[in-house]
Amino acid sequence: MRRAQKNPSPRAITWIATALLLSVLCAALFVAFIVTQRSTLAQQHLRHDVVLRGADAVALSFNTALKREWGSLHAVAGNISNASKSETNDFMDAVPQAGGQVAWAGVADLDGRILSGSGRAREGEDVSQRRWYREGLRHPSVGNVYASNSLQQSLLNLSTPVRDKDSGEVTGVLVYSLRMDWVENFLTLAREQLKIDVVVQNREGETLVDTRDVARSLPEAAVAQARLGRDLAGNFYLLDQTDGIYAFSPNFISDDLPDFGWRVFAVLDSSSLINVMPQLLRTSVLAVSLAAGFVLIVTLIAARIVLRPIEDLVGTAAAMAEGEFSYPRESRSSREAITLSQALTRIQGTLALLQKRKAGRDTPSLRDGGEGGDGPRPNEGDAPDHPQDATWQPRQTSGQK
Repeated sequence: MRRAQKNPSPRAITWIATALLLSVLCAALFVAFIVTQRSTLAQQHLRHDVVLRGADAVALSFNTALKREWGSLHAVAGNISNASKSETNDFMDAVPQAGGQVAWAGVADLDGRILSGSGRAREGEDVSQRRWYREGLRHPSVGNVYASNSLQQSLLNLSTPVRDKDSGEVTGVLVYSLRMDWVENFLTLAREQLKIDVVVQNREGETLVDTRDVARSLPEAAVAQARLGRDLAGNFYLLDQTDGIYAFSPNFISDDLPDFGWRVFAVLDSSSLINVMPQLLRTSVLAVSLAAGFVLIVTLIAARIVLRPIEDLVGTAAAMAEGEFSYPRESRSSREAITLSQALTRIQGTLALLQKRKAGRDTPSLRDGGEGGDGPRPNEGDAPDHPQDATWQPRQTSGQK
C-alpha cells in the first residue's frame, strides 16, 4: 500500500501564481533598470547639449559685441587718416563715451609717440616698444591683457594701422584700450541668462575671467585638451555630479577677428540643473507596477477559471478510486476540461455497468441453495471474471453427479 505523503505538493494554481509573480517581478525590475539606464544617458546627453548650445550662444553674443568695437576701430582709423589735430582729438574723446567698453583711445605716429589721446592723456609718450604698436604698424592685432597703473584696471589693446587715403601708406597706429571688466560683466550677464559659466585663460594659462561663484582650478583633462589645441567641438569631461561638465571651446572667438590667444571653457554646474531622475524613476516604477499588477490579476483570474473545473474533475476521479460513483459535471471552461469530463463520464458508466452485472451474478437463487434450500453454491473464487464466460461450469460437490 502506498504510504501517504506527509508534505503534499502544492496546488497547480499555487505553482502558477508563484511562477507568474516571480516573472512579473523580474520583468518589472528589468524594465525599471532599462528605463533608468536610458534616462540617465538621455539626461547626460541633454547636459552635453546644454553645454554646447550655451557655449555657442555666449560666443555669438560676445563676438557680436567684439565685432562692434572692432568695426568702430577701423571706422575711426579711416576717418582720422587725413584729419587735423583738433578733429583727431574729438574722435579720441568720443570713443570712450560711446558705450563705456573702451577706457582710452589714442593715435601714435611713425616715431612711436602718442599724437592724440582721450582726454589728452599720455600725449607725447613713447610707445615704440609696445607690442600693440609694433604689430599695429603691420596689421590689425590684439595685445595681451595687462594692468594699467594710470587707469587702475585691466585692459586689452586693439590696434590697427592708420593709412593715408590717397597713397595708402601707413601714417600711424590707432589703439583702443578695451576694459576687461566690461568683458567680465558681459560674460557674467550671459551666464545669468543661459546658466553657463565661462572661464577665460590666456596663452600662459592665467585666468582672465571666471564667472563661477567660487573660482577654482580647472580639471587637468580640460587644460590638457586646450594645450593640445584640438579643433574638435563637443569634447566633454564629466568629472562628477557635484562639480560639473567642462567643455573646451576652441572657436569661441570668431575667425573674423584676430587671434586673441584665449582659451575659453564652458562650464555647466550640475547643481544648477533640476534633477528629474527621482521623479522619472518614481513615475516609471509606478507605471510598471500598475501594469504588472494588472497582468498578474488578469492572468490569475484566467488560470482560476480554467483550473477550477479541472480541480473538480480531479476530485471526482479521486472519489471514483474510493468506490464512489457520481457523475461529474460537464465543464465548458476549456477543451481539456470538456475532454476530461466526457472521459470520466464514460468511465463512470462502464464501472457502474460492471458493478451492476457483478451484483446480479452474486445474488443467490433457490436452485443454487439460496433462501429455502440447502444446496451448495459455487465458491467466490470459482466464478469467472466476466459474466459472459461460456466455459465456466459450476463445480460439483459430493451430493451431485
